[in-house]
Amino acid sequence: MNHLTSQQVKNMLLRAEEKAAEINVFASICIVDAGGHLLGFSRMDNAAPGPVEVSQRKAVTSALFRRESGAFGKVARERPLTGIELSNGGLALFNGGLPISCQGIALGGIGVAGGTADEDLEIARYALEVLG
Repeated sequence: MNHLTSQQVKNMLLRAEEKAAEINVFASICIVDAGGHLLGFSRMDNAAPGPVEVSQRKAVTSALFRRESGAFGKVARERPLTGIELSNGGLALFNGGLPISCQGIALGGIGVAGGTADEDLEIARYALEVLG
């Protein structure tokens, strides 16, 4: 597999919504390709407007750098990453974004926002399980 299919994207969005509802989070969920371009998005009923952009930034951060968005926050606490959050149209430096890959091939990223950073990460991880 060298790209995400539209059905895979739909399945991940549905699975993310399922987990979010289970833990009582009104989330925005964004899935992008390896270049950070939008493949799919969902804003759950009653989700606040602010997390829409945050979910996109988490997804793009994870896709472009092929690591969890929260990894940048850990590094930034240890040493300054002055301005990195402003690069690439805006990055997220906290949990909730995960890279998507298969057999070592980068496919994209998922970003979840609306709960705590740890809840967002839990939802994102759950969504990726649909890929096996």
